[in-house]
Amino acid sequence: MRIRTNRFTRAAGVAASAAALIGASVALAPSAAAADDPYFCNTYYADTSSDNANHVVETVKIPMSWGFGYNCKLHQGDHGSGVSALQLTLKKCYGQSIAVDGSFGPATFAALKKAQTKMGVASDGVYGYNTRMAMKWAHMAGTTLFKCAR
Repeated sequence: MRIRTNRFTRAAGVAASAAALIGASVALAPSAAAADDPYFCNTYYADTSSDNANHVVETVKIPMSWGFGYNCKLHQGDHGSGVSALQLTLKKCYGQSIAVDGSFGPATFAALKKAQTKMGVASDGVYGYNTRMAMKWAHMAGTTLFKCAR
């Protein structure tokens, strides 16, 4: 009888541990878009310089992926600092009235489509290589727009 109790206790413990592990992995999983796309822009690169006539320190933030550099994508449903970098440029350089909140929702999708039309690239609402190459980025001096440039 003692052996059965120990086996049952061990089996229950293993099952509980497995359930906890599965639950934790689901809770920690990235968004569906990030999980499906290895090129997800999960961060941004900030370039700071003062190579201008006025010696103003300016910073530009460009979405990037830790694994794939600038060759990354953003689309509706994505979240993170890469999205925030895109939103800042859409707001400051393309006159789009959107929040810079790191959430690529319907407003960011519509704003990106409008900006893509202005840039002369496919207006699909997805940020990728062609959009990045055509986009003028917000160069900020603190919280003030210094210029929009490639």
